[in-house]
Amino acid sequence: MPAADSLPRSSSPYAFEGMAVTFQRSVFGAWWRWRSELGLLVTGSGGFFECWHCIGLDPTGYALGIPAAVAVALPWPRRFLSARFWVLYTRHRLQRAFWELRLHTRAGRLPLVPLIYATPVGVRAWVLLRAGMTAEDFEDSAAAFAAACGARDCQVTASARWSALVAIDIIRRDVLGPARVVRSPLADLPEVPALSLVPDLPDFIPDDLVPGEE
Repeated sequence: MPAADSLPRSSSPYAFEGMAVTFQRSVFGAWWRWRSELGLLVTGSGGFFECWHCIGLDPTGYALGIPAAVAVALPWPRRFLSARFWVLYTRHRLQRAFWELRLHTRAGRLPLVPLIYATPVGVRAWVLLRAGMTAEDFEDSAAAFAAACGARDCQVTASARWSALVAIDIIRRDVLGPARVVRSPLADLPEVPALSLVPDLPDFIPDDLVPGEE
């Protein structure tokens, strides 16, 4: 038996919102959100089947597996792949956070993320606001963005030129933390003996220079 204070499903405050979002979802919007993954899938699949058709299955496995193993083993390609992974992960988590925090229009349109890239401390995403949104709404949700992305902190900064453009910095590491020591270039300089500004006094003072004596 339902509780006395329970409301019927038709009176849910999210009923109209769910219908609106369902109607506003489009193929282009889904393609835009998954453009990097779709491009990687199409390019990788096309290259694999083309190599398979030209040189066979076993040579194709060596031709693609060896460069992939080298890319993972070397530090620079590994850092690049790791940065790209966190960029894609952050973009999807931010879009999910926009929906869960109701940072969308009444028609269910989410703000656009036209540019997102890796930074020395994490990821920065430039968000283009739609009509009805303000930068203050996103500033108040900075802690929720950090939790959604699994980061240590988040900073939201409105553009000084365009009010509809907001920068969201997802901070995952501290480049000046205790684990990293910034060495001063002055430590590598040769030691220079200190110069005394007090002149050296003689070992004895003549009697005629002692005050009070004649």
